[in-house]
Amino acid sequence: MTAFLLLAVFALFAALMFLRRLPALLALPAMAAAVAIVVREPASLWLSTVVADGAVRLAPAYVAVCAGAMLGRVMMVTGIAEDLIRRAAEFGGDRPMVVAAGLMVVTAVLFTSLTGLGAIIMVGSLVLPIMMSLGVPRRLTAILFLLAFATGFIFNIALWRLYRELLQLAPGAPLPSGIAQFASALAAIMVVVVTGYASWAARRAPELRLWSVPATSTRKPGVPWPAHFTPLVPLLLYVGFGWREVPAFLAGALYGILLTRPRAVVQTLMSSMIRGVEDAAPAAILLVGIGMLLNALTLPEVRTALAPLVAGLPVHSPTGYVLFFTLLSPLALYRGPLNPYGVGVGVYSLMLVSGVLPALALLAAIMSIVQVQNVCDPTNTHNVWVANYTGVRVEDISRATLPAMMLVCLGGLLVGAWLFL
Repeated sequence: MTAFLLLAVFALFAALMFLRRLPALLALPAMAAAVAIVVREPASLWLSTVVADGAVRLAPAYVAVCAGAMLGRVMMVTGIAEDLIRRAAEFGGDRPMVVAAGLMVVTAVLFTSLTGLGAIIMVGSLVLPIMMSLGVPRRLTAILFLLAFATGFIFNIALWRLYRELLQLAPGAPLPSGIAQFASALAAIMVVVVTGYASWAARRAPELRLWSVPATSTRKPGVPWPAHFTPLVPLLLYVGFGWREVPAFLAGALYGILLTRPRAVVQTLMSSMIRGVEDAAPAAILLVGIGMLLNALTLPEVRTALAPLVAGLPVHSPTGYVLFFTLLSPLALYRGPLNPYGVGVGVYSLMLVSGVLPALALLAAIMSIVQVQNVCDPTNTHNVWVANYTGVRVEDISRATLPAMMLVCLGGLLVGAWLFL
């Protein structure tokens, strides 16, 4: 009976998020409360274990998100991001798809460090008009931008911190080598699929002009060329030298400021910190709710009730693992049961505590499915903004990209099964 009620709670809140009756920011804490009520957790324990402890459970993750947003603000105010994008556009000359490819590469590099809707708006406001001015169809422009964003986001170290906290993958130790190894393989798969998709889509777009429209906007003086490596500095320090996330982001921010505004280091850094916290606030609030739900789902009564159901999932063998997550990967859309920023956080945490999969295999599944969610989910704020900016329907983007992203997910799961099962 308890298991049935818990499943009903999951279904109810999934439906509320799917119908957009309740945002995830409120749905996740409410779901945590409902789970505690179902298992009759005493109010005093619920307030301490689920609410108080849960709110800070993922503190390292949302601090890392704020630090990443700070670096994003540094790159905005110093002109580093804009200069990278302009140089990529100029490099392509009068070849639209070469320009588009260059812009996609720069976008991917930027989002190895940038986070938040503010960064999407900043980069998109520069990249999208250039692509459309070249004659790239509006829907294809939106799709290429989202694909580039998702490719770079594979290496976003703030996101890696969230995964490590969720799955307790040596959260206080240097990065496990398996994470970087799998991320590199997943990125290679993503690049192959994105390249194939872009080539196929370009051939089906007869309106794509073969010349570019001369730029009419004035261009700011360029930044010193070493400053272009700013978004890669945190990744290099984190992966190559074992730095923690916040020091790595801070070093990247100082590197960029010293090369562009050496006389205004303090002012630029302080303003970027403040604006970065503002940019990261929605993600931080969401992570507070995720932490509460994680703590609710680790209550002994919950684990006892749901353990038989989770143990019965067909993911124990490599074949079952690949087929199960690939075929069900669309359930990551609309904050569904495989979305780690929605109901899926409960599913994955139960898989972890039940021991049905090794932690790294579960990480590979989450990272593969997140690629589907990042590009295809119509409830993503970045999808909605990009669709509105380019004048296309957000659902059209989802339909056009879902098969390709499921193929990426399949490739990632095959690699995950090979490495970790």
